[in-house]
Amino acid sequence: MDKWEYTEATAIDQIAEMGAGGWEAVGALVNGNILMKRPGPTLRDELTQASVDAFFAAGAQEMGEPEGGSKLLSPDLAYIVRNLGHTDMMVISDMGFPMPDLQYNLDLAVKPGVPTVLDVLDAISADFSFDRIIIAAEAHKAVPERVSQLRAAYPQVILEDCESHVAFKHMAARCKAGVRTGDPTPFGNVILVCG
Repeated sequence: MDKWEYTEATAIDQIAEMGAGGWEAVGALVNGNILMKRPGPTLRDELTQASVDAFFAAGAQEMGEPEGGSKLLSPDLAYIVRNLGHTDMMVISDMGFPMPDLQYNLDLAVKPGVPTVLDVLDAISADFSFDRIIIAAEAHKAVPERVSQLRAAYPQVILEDCESHVAFKHMAARCKAGVRTGDPTPFGNVILVCG
């Protein structure tokens, strides 16, 4: 059932202006004004707007982390995370990775370095249970600092090597979801296996 917003227009130029904003004329009123209507906000719009209003009302700097520890602001990424089940795999790639066409694909890259693979891992870690992180074997020589960062940030998770970057690409093609980041780190890609 559609939800509508109603208002009155009092002048012809006001009707034209409102029409450009999505309003449509319904009919003439007894007082000579024109009754106008447009679709009301959806529940998603209302909740999104309420969240934005609450964020700025509380002061962005003071609000801190949302209740429950979630850091995930992207509704698309939240949807993907919620739809992954036990043993499903998700690849989080750097900006140059040839992302295969998967059931869920999301491009989060904004510019080189934003966000990084580690940023996305950090954002989803409170909402997403994974028990293995798979990396290409070449990462140990090419970016040992990245491997150390993964071990330090996720000590409870098994860090597993894929035999090569080529084998990693083949494994990525079997993932249920893929998220592309702006990470410029070579061999910085990871595959997460849901717990």
